[in-house]
Amino acid sequence: MKLLVFLLLEIYWLLLRLTIRPQIHGLEKVDEEILQGLVPIFAVPHHTILLSALAYPNRPATLLASLSKDGEFAADFMKRRGFALVRGSSSRGGKEALLSLMGAIDLGHPVAITFDGPRGPRLKPKAGIAVCGWHASGSIFLMKHSLDPVWFFPRGLCVRLKSWDRFVIPLPGCRLRIEFSRLSLPQKTTHSREEWVSFTLNELEMNTLEFYGEKGNKTSMPESGSA
Repeated sequence: MKLLVFLLLEIYWLLLRLTIRPQIHGLEKVDEEILQGLVPIFAVPHHTILLSALAYPNRPATLLASLSKDGEFAADFMKRRGFALVRGSSSRGGKEALLSLMGAIDLGHPVAITFDGPRGPRLKPKAGIAVCGWHASGSIFLMKHSLDPVWFFPRGLCVRLKSWDRFVIPLPGCRLRIEFSRLSLPQKTTHSREEWVSFTLNELEMNTLEFYGEKGNKTSMPESGSA
């Protein structure tokens, strides 16, 4: 059974790569920072994990995956996509995971964190993303994902699960747009770590809710429903 699931996932991913040409904006800003020797942090809403993987192919990055069975499944899948993995979450193994992420940052690896995982609340950032941002030399980029209408799917060709995060499963042929949006944050030299972390969490949540939390906005993913 495990082998069958593995084969189905690989076929599914191959179909996505063959049929989706995502429009990606802001990646040049990420590349500029990396060329300058800076290490960026990617803030990823939990429901957009698969969409984010489509936006950053064949590039080195370290991801955070929980220690749950679902996290193990996701970790194996993302490893096959070429990403490095750190296991842990805010509810289990958090301290060790945070130290491992900081170690990856020290080695110059961009880090991606699903900031509202592993159990929510949806779109509510946990402290770890801001602590990593304080430790990193680069910016924090919020990854914003939009699905355009396709055929008889006015809200995008995908399946939205009825899970806590309303997880999005893109379907082959969907029209995906992704923006690497750099957060506007204060200089670290003018604030204590606690102040900077608190400000960063507020800024990240405000930007996230503004983009994903507006009902009726056809260009962003809605609050609920399924395709």
